[in-house]
Amino acid sequence: MVSNAKVSEAICLTFEEMAFIDVSLGPAPSGPMPPDEGPVLFLSYSQPRSGSFALFLPKAIKFQVAEAIYGENWNTLSALQLDDSLLELMNVLAGRLLTEHFGPSSTYSMGLPTVLYDPPGDPPGQTKQEFFFHVDNIQFSLVWYEVSL
Repeated sequence: MVSNAKVSEAICLTFEEMAFIDVSLGPAPSGPMPPDEGPVLFLSYSQPRSGSFALFLPKAIKFQVAEAIYGENWNTLSALQLDDSLLELMNVLAGRLLTEHFGPSSTYSMGLPTVLYDPPGDPPGQTKQEFFFHVDNIQFSLVWYEVSL
């Protein structure tokens, strides 16, 4: 199991350094998060154990990330630029999470981050951990799946 503190530290640091966004650890939502709120960033890894990350971001946060990375208003950016900014954020975040989880001297193998518009299903045989955050009053979450030892 991964600790909330380590995941929170990686999330907060990544959003702060890449997008100048202050993120706080948030309570679990009282109901399901709205599915139409935005994309799901997904990245899988295969070593030293198999697992994956799914980052559920509302559109408002997606736009903040893109504006910070490109230095332009989000509505002047192409859909490809919007997605590219999120993929870069996911790549950096996954690297931080895996380094923290497995240690700085471990070798791990990551896939390429992808933008999904439908949530991924729960992979069979993997443990699921959910972490909830917010930016102002906008909630988002990270779901971490990993093969159990």
